[in-house]
Amino acid sequence: MLASFGLNAGPVQAVGRMAFTNYIVCTLVGTTLAVGHGFGLYGKAQLSDLMLVVLATLALMLVWSSAWLQRFRFGPLEWLWRSLVYGVRQPLRR
Repeated sequence: MLASFGLNAGPVQAVGRMAFTNYIVCTLVGTTLAVGHGFGLYGKAQLSDLMLVVLATLALMLVWSSAWLQRFRFGPLEWLWRSLVYGVRQPLRR
């Protein structure tokens, strides 16, 4: 569908292939920004500021996920999960 708009789906697919890793990283970033153990911004940040954080996080995920998957088969947490489930260390490097 993205190709019909002239867009490359590669970075979006990379984010999807690293969904578990990206989810955990976003959770850590969000709680660090919002909760007391971090910056404690919950209820204090403006919506426009939060939108900038979301867009910056998305941009970083698109770049980082693509770069990671060019060198490795899975995201780091996806690799760990597969290795634990199968009981055998999975190959990580391409």
